[in-house]
Amino acid sequence: MLPRCAARALLLLLLQAAPAAVLAEEPSVEELNDLRERLTQREDQRRPAEPWSTQVGGNLLTLSGEYEVVLDLLRRRVVGDPAGERDQLFLGQGIEAEVFYSLGPRLSMLAQVRLIMEEDLLSGSFEEVSDLFIERGELWLYSEDIGGSGISVDAGRLNFEDERRWWWDTDLDALRLQYEAPDLDVIVALARELAPERSDRPWIAPEHDRVLRLIGEVAWDWGRHHELVLFALHQRDRSSRERVGQVRRIEREDDSDARLTWLGARLMGAARLSSQHIVGYWLDVARVRGTERLADLDAISSRRSRVDAVSRRDVRGAALDAGLSWIRPGSGEPRVFAGYARGSGDASPDEGTDRAFRQSGLHANEAGFGGVEGFAHYGLALAPELSNLEVWTLGAGRSLLRSSSLDLVYHHYRLVERADALRDARIEATLDGRHRDLGHGIDLLLAIEEWERLELELQLSAFRAGRAFGRAHGDWSYGGLLGVRLAF
Repeated sequence: MLPRCAARALLLLLLQAAPAAVLAEEPSVEELNDLRERLTQREDQRRPAEPWSTQVGGNLLTLSGEYEVVLDLLRRRVVGDPAGERDQLFLGQGIEAEVFYSLGPRLSMLAQVRLIMEEDLLSGSFEEVSDLFIERGELWLYSEDIGGSGISVDAGRLNFEDERRWWWDTDLDALRLQYEAPDLDVIVALARELAPERSDRPWIAPEHDRVLRLIGEVAWDWGRHHELVLFALHQRDRSSRERVGQVRRIEREDDSDARLTWLGARLMGAARLSSQHIVGYWLDVARVRGTERLADLDAISSRRSRVDAVSRRDVRGAALDAGLSWIRPGSGEPRVFAGYARGSGDASPDEGTDRAFRQSGLHANEAGFGGVEGFAHYGLALAPELSNLEVWTLGAGRSLLRSSSLDLVYHHYRLVERADALRDARIEATLDGRHRDLGHGIDLLLAIEEWERLELELQLSAFRAGRAFGRAHGDWSYGGLLGVRLAF
């Protein structure tokens, strides 16, 4: 459970907010709709501008949702593991429904639930999937500007999403406080998972089980269209520790218990030149510090593994992600962009300190580069975590019709330090440990959002393995994604 002091503080705040909501001047339907859009708008969700609504107890109740279907293809090389089918054709479908009820700015409520079906259409594939489950979405109470203080509070299952999704893009069970001023926004949150996320997995995922997180974010608009954001995340894993000889179910494996702190900053903005051309920029920097306890697990069957050894190490890593974009005014608003990202590596993995950067585990890396839809900005086919990696990016795009876009993006990947594996990537591989050239990727991305309730997305991707893949050097992997979202 969340600490008792946090629960008591929440209760006091809500007790203060509820009478104010009842006694305050009744907001108009337009004001309530504006409030709903502001509180529930998400980058990866589609909602109608005027969903079905009714009056309950003299207050607005809104029902909305979306149906999504995604067809995801990956033809990949799994170097060092020749067994099994190497292609995957994944079909995912989901229906999400949400209920929003508001007494006005002083007290609002949201509840979401999803029915999801996942299936691998290639029988016997490398990672065969066939699941049907219910997933809990956001579920919260929110009170805004309590007592005219500028402080807002929300509690429950909350959405955390930064603009570039480089830090976080996920739902967490949390208590969050937010202070808003004209040019300043401060957020502090305490998060810990309280229940399983999916009906078919009646346990909390090992990477979240008994993990307490303190999240901080400060955004300052220091100039028109220019922003400085400070980020902080402290994470402490209090789950049970693995012991040598212990046997665990593979899906419950927890090979890392860590106490880590991330600190970072972002500069982001845009300026219009005298020629009316627009130049945009971004710069993310971050460091991670802490300690980690590692368990070496060895599979003893298709379902179970045994802990062979346990070790401890310090963690010291740093990263940056920077780029520029240029938009020309006129038909199609053509744009070009370039970026460079680097996450530190560990040249001496046996010395007891891991100097490789790792991202928060809450990230998505789906910022995009100015199109109408975000996408994997380190490449769709490889989709790596920024750890022991340099990524050079160059691309171009343009607007289509009224609200659509087309982008072509190239990536060059290089290891910072020689290694035999990537920390996390879509293409699983054993590297040769001698070369740093990881390869090249290219993505073509089309997003169509011409209709209020319908959204179409097409992504095509290719990755050519570099010398770090050893015998697989020069091999190609291909990916494709077709997504449709229908709001109701």
